[in-house]
Amino acid sequence: MPLWQTQHRGMDVNYGTLVEAVTASGDTVRMRALEPPTRGRDFPIVWVCTEEEFDVTERTGEEPHRIPWPTESIKVLEAT
Repeated sequence: MPLWQTQHRGMDVNYGTLVEAVTASGDTVRMRALEPPTRGRDFPIVWVCTEEEFDVTERTGEEPHRIPWPTESIKVLEAT
């Protein structure tokens, strides 16, 4: 199993999971996960979008603006 998978096996993140993302300046932002953790170019990531964009996506089926966020900066607030 690749290292990026073993490092984040305990992270229960799936489509729609409410997460708290820590920014580079240390602020936190509530986001919605769009998929489970995956391997980024240099480190594991979770693709996220804002809660507002997620709600629009659910209503209209439009694709949200996807943001890759390092898994080490994600805290699960509500598992789906």
